[in-house]
Amino acid sequence: MNLDDLRDEFRHQTVWVLGSGPSLNFLDKNFFADKIVIATNFAGSTIGIEPEVAFSHYHQNAKQLSEVSGIVVTLARDTVTQAAWAGLVPDNVVLVDQLSYDPPGSAWNPLTIHRPTTIAYGSSSLHGAMHLASFMGAGSIVLVGADCGTIDGEHRVAGYPDGHKLWSLYNKHHQLMKTYLEQEYGTMVYSLNPFINLNLEGHKFEGPHA
Repeated sequence: MNLDDLRDEFRHQTVWVLGSGPSLNFLDKNFFADKIVIATNFAGSTIGIEPEVAFSHYHQNAKQLSEVSGIVVTLARDTVTQAAWAGLVPDNVVLVDQLSYDPPGSAWNPLTIHRPTTIAYGSSSLHGAMHLASFMGAGSIVLVGADCGTIDGEHRVAGYPDGHKLWSLYNKHHQLMKTYLEQEYGTMVYSLNPFINLNLEGHKFEGPHA
């Protein structure tokens, strides 16, 4: 399987893209039973669902995800080690070549780097999952758990491995990716609020201050 095999697989459909934010704690996993889901890293398995696709920048994660996800998409070279995939590639793993493997910093901007045949390598695996949804034809993307902050002091959905908390950087790049996908693919990007309104039913959200 290669990336071209996935092109327009979800054409004109709504794709739910999962991050690992704490708002996932307020959703029943059965909510996703009839939805097309692309999960970032372990977001799907953590809440007990099997996504259609999982995306990760990390080979170790991708190897584990290949056992619990239908399709796993990862970079041909691991983000941390820059090493090529080691060993056999499972049939459900898709390796994506990149124009550059330099770590994306604050200046990263998908609007200025046209990648017609690959998936964006952003500061978060979520950016790749978003881009993958559009590449696969999504008419609309609904982000879930792309919180870029804490709810009641919690950084991530319960049970998820701890990780980076670069909320200001991620927030900036999420907005750039949204604009890129709208302009390049015509994909509309939204985000799910699991509460009845933006007052969050009394829960406290704290995000980046800049």
